[in-house]
Amino acid sequence: MTTKALGRRLAPAFALAIGLAGCGGSGDSAGTSAQEKAVAGSADLTLDSASAPSAIVKLQRYKIDPAKVFVAGISSGGFAAVQMHVAHSSTFKGAAVYAGGVYWCAGAGGAATALANCGGETLPTNQASYNSTLVPSEAYLDAQSSLGTIDPATNLRGQPVYLWSGTLDEVVNPREMADLDSEYAHYGANVHFDNTFPAEHGWESPDGELACGTLGSPYMVRCSANGEVYDSVKTWLTMFLGPLKPRENGALKGTLSSFDQTEFGASENVSISSTGSVFVPQACAKGETCGFVLALHGCLQEASLIGNRWVTEAGINEWADTNKLVVVYPDTFASSAPGPTNPNACFDWWGYSNQYDPNYALKSGLQMSVLYGMVQRVTGRP
Repeated sequence: MTTKALGRRLAPAFALAIGLAGCGGSGDSAGTSAQEKAVAGSADLTLDSASAPSAIVKLQRYKIDPAKVFVAGISSGGFAAVQMHVAHSSTFKGAAVYAGGVYWCAGAGGAATALANCGGETLPTNQASYNSTLVPSEAYLDAQSSLGTIDPATNLRGQPVYLWSGTLDEVVNPREMADLDSEYAHYGANVHFDNTFPAEHGWESPDGELACGTLGSPYMVRCSANGEVYDSVKTWLTMFLGPLKPRENGALKGTLSSFDQTEFGASENVSISSTGSVFVPQACAKGETCGFVLALHGCLQEASLIGNRWVTEAGINEWADTNKLVVVYPDTFASSAPGPTNPNACFDWWGYSNQYDPNYALKSGLQMSVLYGMVQRVTGRP
């Protein structure tokens, strides 16, 4: 949205906070922002008790194949997934990014720069604001790789990367995802780019409750290809794992639980809530060797706003159940000054942690460290 509209619609303390829709708020000065649509539509969003996590548990270690450790994310979670993948490319062997953008897209500019350049600010033309940051992104990535503050960029060569960008996305400009495609290609990744679907901003899944071209909460869309419902998760898991066992379309045999995030440093300072969700297939619980996916939601997709919809509509658990993948879904919460100014519960891809974290995209980043601690626990990585 425009700065004028942003000022009208958010409290003064949030005037320069990210207004990202799904990654935050969308709209123009005369319309209704996606943030307003999401809040208005959330009144009847309730947790499905049949698929709700049970009692809070301690996140456990499982027998994880180090060649099958992946990260996925949508919007703010997409930007964060790129950060996690690039910074920890020795650990993550592939990434799936929906409506995200290049590494360190916001640079050192904070929220205002992130809005204008990367995503979250919708222009009066109903297009997302965009200014390419590809060149400084690659320069920063190369510099940090040389310094050792992230894993060597050479690890990205040959890794499978899946990218999704809807042609109708008003929140993260498709050109931003095209830049990410170029960036991964520059480092030699094996990229599959789904960029022809007439989709609005959101995560695509057969279980998504919104039509492909719909913008709004909970930002879970369902698209079709050749007259059949598309399954983007199947596409990227096939890239990552090879031929898959059939998707579980009935009752899941694995267990979905809430886990304690505070032991990893979750707090108001990093805008990470006290609990997240973890899905564990029966085979993994019994000690068989499994894979792992870290799945990061977008802004306005936190559990306190949309219940369990992100976890149950993403369509990952259904494949994980039959293909032996432990899936961790960290959760955020909305926060405001004097803590981090993060009114839409985004993952940190512009440095809001503890008000401003200049290392937000590095392994030492405050929120990055919390998330990676969860990865270390499940996989046994040092």
